[in-house]
Amino acid sequence: MGKETELKLSLPTACIDALREHPVFASAESLGEPKTLDNTYFDTADLQLQAQHIAVRTRQQGDSWLQTVKCASESVAGLSLRPVWEQSYTGEFDFSGIDLKPLRKKLQSLQSELNPVFSTIFTRESYFYKTESGAEILLMMDQGEVLAKGQQLPLCELELELVSGSPQDLLEVAVQLAETIPVQPSDISKAERGYRLFLAKQQKPMSMPNVVLTKKHTSLDAFKTLAFACLAQWQGNISGVAVSNDPEFIHQLRISQRRLRALLRIFSPILSPSWVAHWSDVLAENARVFAEIRDLDVMCDEILPSVLLQPGAEEWSLSSLQQLVAMQRDQSRVVLTEHPELQKQGLFILTLAFELHALETTRSVDQPLSVFAQLRIEKLLKRAKKSYRKALKLQHEGALHELRKTLKPLRYALEFFMAVLPEKKTMKTYQSVVVAVRALGHVNDHHVTRRVLTGLTANDPQYQVALAYLSGLQSATLVDHQKTALRSLSRLF
Repeated sequence: MGKETELKLSLPTACIDALREHPVFASAESLGEPKTLDNTYFDTADLQLQAQHIAVRTRQQGDSWLQTVKCASESVAGLSLRPVWEQSYTGEFDFSGIDLKPLRKKLQSLQSELNPVFSTIFTRESYFYKTESGAEILLMMDQGEVLAKGQQLPLCELELELVSGSPQDLLEVAVQLAETIPVQPSDISKAERGYRLFLAKQQKPMSMPNVVLTKKHTSLDAFKTLAFACLAQWQGNISGVAVSNDPEFIHQLRISQRRLRALLRIFSPILSPSWVAHWSDVLAENARVFAEIRDLDVMCDEILPSVLLQPGAEEWSLSSLQQLVAMQRDQSRVVLTEHPELQKQGLFILTLAFELHALETTRSVDQPLSVFAQLRIEKLLKRAKKSYRKALKLQHEGALHELRKTLKPLRYALEFFMAVLPEKKTMKTYQSVVVAVRALGHVNDHHVTRRVLTGLTANDPQYQVALAYLSGLQSATLVDHQKTALRSLSRLF
């Protein structure tokens, strides 16, 4: 059994020439002429191998044929380590050389049922690169297509495979490339692309992978584990933002930014203050890139449709108002796809992944993770209590907004540490906080809607009348949401 440690990057075909001219490639050794690789992937009629994350393929390269078996691996920021078995292919599968017994028996039992499912054909350029630190890396640039059921998808990616050195060496090279070329880390294998095409499955928005901390985790290990999960959520949505109109991609991406910022605040006692400040600023600014389109999505898909159901709404030009907002959203989406910051997402993700791998705590933390977690939550509760009392006294938009901002990191901290804290008390606190955050979120959405629509309708009296009607309808609802939030928090404070 061999093991591949590789990092996969996707990139636009238009950037291939720039990639060849990059200093990394300029100093790398070409490993011969480009080669055409014709690959066929096999599975049973009911796709049992896909269900168990096993890939079986044959590859033709010139007159040579290879049989390859790969198993699933964990992958973050495009970096993966997975077991691989490769041997000559003579026209029939031979799984006897697989030294993992359960896998060997599984494949042998299904051998007669394996049939071609999809294929990939691409041209590969290979280079050998040695870093200044002595790490050895294969650079493989692939351009071609994924083919299934008469359909095809373009394929353009760069694989960095570790020959000698550490996985961090791959990330370091990837960061160097991302500084001038809009590469994106990709955890989607060619096999997964093929299955998606075969099954006609579209990419879906991605929530944060489930993480369960244990009391054996150190504080630093807990931070890294959670941060990598947030990175996976960020990466899993950024490609969808660029090609899909599904608003949930942007929503989930912004959640990943909020979670990462909350993590930095929660674990700040063990991290470098300058590092925390830097990434807090980067993440805040990055989230703002997607803020306008998110606000317009909420207006188009949630707030205005509910208002249009109200009796008499058709008399107040609300449908025209919704069309105006939809047109503004379409324009904002075009602007977003051309935004220079969208091209930097891969650089941000790869850089943060590289720094997380190298991260060390700034000071020793002797207390167990459960104690550390409790202390941090108590501090967040104290801050939230202060904001709650101010909001209870003033009950205006600014105070409610500040209360929501203090509750969000508390909510995330409770989610992060749920498994290492007393379950009953933690869950009670969490439920109260979630109710308040959701209610205050509705209040905030309505205030944002009013501000945005005021700007959009400034030059049209008809729209201003519709906005006035909308504001009147919202008033009672806003009061209800506000009461819900404060009532829920009264159980805590």
